[in-house]
Amino acid sequence: MRAEQAVGDCHSISLDGDWEAGIERRYDRTVRVPGLAGDPAAVTPGTLWYRRRIDLPAGTWTHATLVLNGARFCPSVYVDGRQVSSSAGGMAATTHALASPSVRPGASITLEIALRPLDEVDPRDASKIPSADRWRSNVCSCLWDSVALRLHGDAHIDRLLAWMEGDRIVVRYGIQRHGATGRQLLLRCGEQVHEVDGEQGALRLAAPDLPRWSPDYPALCRIEAALVSGDDVLDERRQFVLNRDFAVRDRGFVLNGRPVRLRGGTLVWHRWVRDPEGRQLAWDAHWFEKNILLRLKSHGANAIRFHLGMPPESFLDLCDRHGMMVQAEWHFFHGMEASRESLLEQWQAWLDLCMRHPCVCVIHPWNETEGEQLATAFGAIEELAGQYPPLVISHRDVIHVHKYWWSLFENLGLYYDSAEQFPKPVVADEFGGNYLDGDANPGQYPTVAEAFLRFLGPNHTKDLRLQLHTEANSQVAEYWRRLGVAGFSPFCIAGSREDGNHWFLGPLREANPKPVWDALTAAWSPRSVSLEIWDRNFEPSQAVELPLHLFNDTAEAALLKATVRVLLEGRDEPADRFAISADVPAHEQAICPVPVIMPPTESQGRIEARLENPPQPVTRPVLSSWRVRTITVRVPPPLRRASVWVDERDRELASLTRRMRLNRKPADEADVLLLSSAVCREILATGEGQEHMAGRLAAGRCVVVLDLGPRWMGENDLPMDRRNLQGQNQLRQPRTLQQTLFAGVRVEFRETPEPESHLHPACEGSPSHKLWWNLDRQATWLWNGLRGGLIVPSADMELQGLSPDALLEAWTQRGADADMIRAGTCVAYELGGFYAFAAGDDAAVKDDLRRRVRFLVDDAPALALSINPNAPIRTLDLGAMYRAAAGGEAQRLVPLARCGKNLSRTPVVMLEFGPGRGRLVLSQLLTAGRLAHGFGTGGLYGVRYDPAAAQFVLNLAGTALDGC
Repeated sequence: MRAEQAVGDCHSISLDGDWEAGIERRYDRTVRVPGLAGDPAAVTPGTLWYRRRIDLPAGTWTHATLVLNGARFCPSVYVDGRQVSSSAGGMAATTHALASPSVRPGASITLEIALRPLDEVDPRDASKIPSADRWRSNVCSCLWDSVALRLHGDAHIDRLLAWMEGDRIVVRYGIQRHGATGRQLLLRCGEQVHEVDGEQGALRLAAPDLPRWSPDYPALCRIEAALVSGDDVLDERRQFVLNRDFAVRDRGFVLNGRPVRLRGGTLVWHRWVRDPEGRQLAWDAHWFEKNILLRLKSHGANAIRFHLGMPPESFLDLCDRHGMMVQAEWHFFHGMEASRESLLEQWQAWLDLCMRHPCVCVIHPWNETEGEQLATAFGAIEELAGQYPPLVISHRDVIHVHKYWWSLFENLGLYYDSAEQFPKPVVADEFGGNYLDGDANPGQYPTVAEAFLRFLGPNHTKDLRLQLHTEANSQVAEYWRRLGVAGFSPFCIAGSREDGNHWFLGPLREANPKPVWDALTAAWSPRSVSLEIWDRNFEPSQAVELPLHLFNDTAEAALLKATVRVLLEGRDEPADRFAISADVPAHEQAICPVPVIMPPTESQGRIEARLENPPQPVTRPVLSSWRVRTITVRVPPPLRRASVWVDERDRELASLTRRMRLNRKPADEADVLLLSSAVCREILATGEGQEHMAGRLAAGRCVVVLDLGPRWMGENDLPMDRRNLQGQNQLRQPRTLQQTLFAGVRVEFRETPEPESHLHPACEGSPSHKLWWNLDRQATWLWNGLRGGLIVPSADMELQGLSPDALLEAWTQRGADADMIRAGTCVAYELGGFYAFAAGDDAAVKDDLRRRVRFLVDDAPALALSINPNAPIRTLDLGAMYRAAAGGEAQRLVPLARCGKNLSRTPVVMLEFGPGRGRLVLSQLLTAGRLAHGFGTGGLYGVRYDPAAAQFVLNLAGTALDGC
């Protein structure tokens, strides 16, 4: 029985089902209510009308009230053609007195409901869909939640809330009179009778033994209330009691006095409605129960976030029944224009709904909204809060961190070390991204395609996309849990095609889960394990000690038993195996070191930790898994028959060359000169050094410069206590650095928003592929050490002193048109690391570039840390640069590797100077500390030896020798 249903002669009639519908009262279709009556991707072209003939039951009732639990927008109600009520809003429930002589027991009436289109809704109306969400969410008018007709006497209970306070139940009520003036009204709750004085009041009932609701024991308790006058029962209501206490304690949450962590997933219901498959299922409570709610429970989750608006109330009923904590959100997003009066009216209805459901624990009034508008919102919250039990309010009591690391917007960041760094409880409720449709193809969100290109390179496959989707959700979820945050919720189980897609393969109705579901079990399960490892590349037989986190989020101490295995592709038996067990107190975690021996031969596989005794109701394996490979570093063929010079000041490079037994000779005799950036600067500090290096090139020797340029690391450069927790600071002015090399080559480094951790060949053919000799392509996706396995610093490299042809090569790789450059008409615009090109000065192109960058920052506020959409746009006259390049010595520029969004960055290049002269390879890659043992730094994120980095440096030398 639904919470607003009543008993006795006072009826609550469901009006869900078939209704006639049409625009401007021209009824031309039959639709299901609740549901859609038009295209959810289009604003309804006029007022949408619904009509239904209703036979009213006989009885002693005298008045009727229509309850529209979701009627967007601004509903007006008509009885037999005459308007009887109207209201603003529609994203929360509205009630309408059917004050018409036609409404009487046994009569038949024609009931009509008129809904305004979105574009006619006052911007100050709290139900207006924010402009930032209209291109990806349901924007049509509709009856989106149930419709009910309440029949009662000449007074009725229009508000009933009940919650626990110690060993008592507090009952708050509201009464509406319809001509009952002067009559004594009594409210009967259980055995207590309370005289009604005024339109609202409160009473307390003794309830010493009332059970408490929790995810493990979702006890539901109802209270019955009757409004009586003499012998007449005017109205009756049944209502769930809010029989749980949810609060903030220190930097976490407590439920009924015990610590609790929100381990959940996200459903963006109003966006899901826009999906062509989703709109067929969005009102199917059974489908939601089976394929989302119970699936979450089977993986160990205990929470769900209803993002940007509430779902139908039937979904909350299911969360109550199955024990799923809810983070309930209003739909404000990137702005809030509503008036105080509208907020007070509609938020009261919304909060009343939330307080009728024990499952609702966190109240989230807006998302990603800042500025002066929030003063009005905070004021409204404070005015309303006194009507309810203590509420946990987002942004007032909780910090919400949205870091789309390893996905839509950002590289793999990992900027934090502990939840203790935050001043309040943290809920990390947006990460993961990498949206895929049911065929595992990229979704339609504007940055999805470039994200897959950034992390997977071109020609990525379905399997690779699913792999990235799975890891970006599961590994980051485990990271947040290891940090001890109060809650986390990857994004998202279901959204629209334009933003979010869903976590299912094939037809959505069949609900075949994507691999991400199973991978998240280690993050969701109340008792679980998690490997703390971000390194990918190891040597054969390498001994590794890994921290294994064992979590116990339950109320009882437990002996957790785990097995850590090294599994190889194509092999059934593990290469290594280690069993571990530990007693973990209730609501605590333990960290145990686990020794692992990598396989003795080159291989690919994974390290996997399995919890051998998972708790109920978890039915899926609790596995924390991380892909690894073993690499034997080898000398590439061109380098085997060549000689190498390394300055002895380059101790790490010298160690690498000795270990690989390279043929080392003096600089005047060596075929290739290997230099670190630091030693290169020392050599070039004098004109004599520049002449010497230029002479080596002129003599046909090759030069490779490593770690060139600044080692800027984006947010990693900031001390931990200065990092912005929610990404509101901006990089106002990018840093620049110029460096003069030799042979006329100059380099300008310009700060970019982020460093990069995924490197790809510049092209599929020679010579790029030579850099991956003895390496698979994924060996340059995350290198060992540094936060996020960084490979490229946050500095873009622009070369000067090139010949016209070399300059053409450099800029066409960024998207410029070669013919326009030659014609002298091409202009490049740069903002925040993004480029646009035009034929001459073009304000429209600049505006479009600024809009594109502003969209990213507006839609992902975390990017505001590094991108300033209001910064001046840098303008480069490529035609003039082409003409000025006539005297450049470098005849050809060959990009060797790419990275970044749209693979627009070229951190490794080779310059050719013509016949008989050597080649110059310039590499920004962060190889220092990774080329030989003993030259790195300690700690989880310290830089350390990586065989893939060592192999790559040897391949750089081989490529310089071998050329094209």
